[in-house]
Amino acid sequence: MGKDNDLYMKAAAIVVKERKCSTSLIQRQLSIGYNKAARLVEQMEQQGIVSAPDHVGKREIATTDQIKDVIEMTDGLTPKTDTPNIIPGNDFNQAIVNKTAQKKSKMKEDADFKEHNDGVYRVAAGELRAFVERFERLDAEKKDIAEQQKEVMAEAKSRGYDNKVLRKIVALRKKDPAEVSEEESVLEMYKEALGM
Repeated sequence: MGKDNDLYMKAAAIVVKERKCSTSLIQRQLSIGYNKAARLVEQMEQQGIVSAPDHVGKREIATTDQIKDVIEMTDGLTPKTDTPNIIPGNDFNQAIVNKTAQKKSKMKEDADFKEHNDGVYRVAAGELRAFVERFERLDAEKKDIAEQQKEVMAEAKSRGYDNKVLRKIVALRKKDPAEVSEEESVLEMYKEALGM
């Protein structure tokens, strides 16, 4: 726990000093893996140092009054280069809990903003549904066309035509005549080389 607590204190000090919080920032500054950095950010959110991410993933950082103990521990820290000189063993977590419990500020919910966001969500959901339904219609049409192609081949086979050859002819008709001619001449050359 001591080593993890020390790492957590360093991460919290970096966030306070930089006034921004992201998993990648913690990763770079402390040279740790993504999962460990993500856990540290979650822990800071639980302790009230950072807010939950908003709709674009941005987090608010607690004010200096709320986390005065952290600021004191970051004195002499140069942004983006140094890590804080923190003394392990300080009851950092409890200090943060006490401070945030006393002065935790919450943003007032804006009714107009909420209504706007709800409207955007409804529009996006409607647009998404339209795309999905169009794709489903095209998928159904594709299946119908595939069934019709099978019926055509079955009818041709019943009349004595070779389906494999018919499919090759269809594929050849899609190609440029010059390309077909070149492929045929190369095929003949290979067959001749192999004595076929």
